[in-house]
Amino acid sequence: MMIYVAFFLIFVGVTFALHQVYSVHYAINFEDEEERPERVNQALTTLCAAAEECRDGRPSAGFEQAVARIFGGGVDPRLVLAALAPGRRKAFAEPLLRRRGRIDTRGELTVAHLPGWKTRPPRRYRRGPMLVLVMACSLMALFWGGMSIFTAAYPVAVPALAWANNLAVLTSLVYASALLAFAVSKLDLYLHDLQQIGRLHRRLHEAPRA
Repeated sequence: MMIYVAFFLIFVGVTFALHQVYSVHYAINFEDEEERPERVNQALTTLCAAAEECRDGRPSAGFEQAVARIFGGGVDPRLVLAALAPGRRKAFAEPLLRRRGRIDTRGELTVAHLPGWKTRPPRRYRRGPMLVLVMACSLMALFWGGMSIFTAAYPVAVPALAWANNLAVLTSLVYASALLAFAVSKLDLYLHDLQQIGRLHRRLHEAPRA
């Protein structure tokens, strides 16, 4: 009976790991209201409705109130309005809303990562290596899952590889790989959001001098 439980846990772990690749791919290539957190959808709907009152790229009083209510007093309404421009919402508005509460545009743009730890957003962030790492971790989880099936039928005879015959070890490796894929995918989204916010902020302040 325990072997079936172990195989079920391995199946769940491998599925979770492979789902990270799907999630990253979907987040990059598709815009889907159902996939966004409900708090982001609600805030986006409120801001888009308030933005209809704005003229000539200038925030209206109602829009400023909506921004203050959603973001607090530390975010420039002009930055939020620029993020809501047609064609920019996925690239800029969603990152801004996901990281609200961490962003402060008073003076220099800063991001609060942890209490007492603030930095400026990264000017450049290369997603490629992180996405490759997500895929590699997911494939490793799949490899360990396949190894568990193989060694159940054909135990490894090499003493140094005796651990490969232990389902508990292989299950642990599957979940370690899956959790690493999850952590890397979340870190990738976080760093990409910060880069996009910083890029929008620079565009907003460089535009008058262009």
